[in-house]
Amino acid sequence: MLEIIKEIMPYIVSVLGALIAAISSVMISRKETKGEIEKLIKQHELDLETEREKHKYDLEKQEIEHKHQLELMQKEMENKLGADMMNTLMTEAIKMPEIRQQISQGMKKGRR
Repeated sequence: MLEIIKEIMPYIVSVLGALIAAISSVMISRKETKGEIEKLIKQHELDLETEREKHKYDLEKQEIEHKHQLELMQKEMENKLGADMMNTLMTEAIKMPEIRQQISQGMKKGRR
């Protein structure tokens, strides 16, 4: 029996050494992986916050642009309305006989 133990002892030592190395590798790798996972989570949170800020900025920018476009459209409509009113007033005034008579008299005086 002692001889059998002597024969298998180098194998037992080798297996134990391999087991110890494997267990320590697993433990080290778990520790490193956990640290890297924590770093990735923190980076992900920072990226999310950056994206939120960017989205907020883009929304504010779009809102300002939209407001500016509405103001421009409002001014254009006011200008067009004013021009249309003047055209309508002039057209209606020219249709009135009194105004036509005054225009004719003015043109006659201008020729003299």
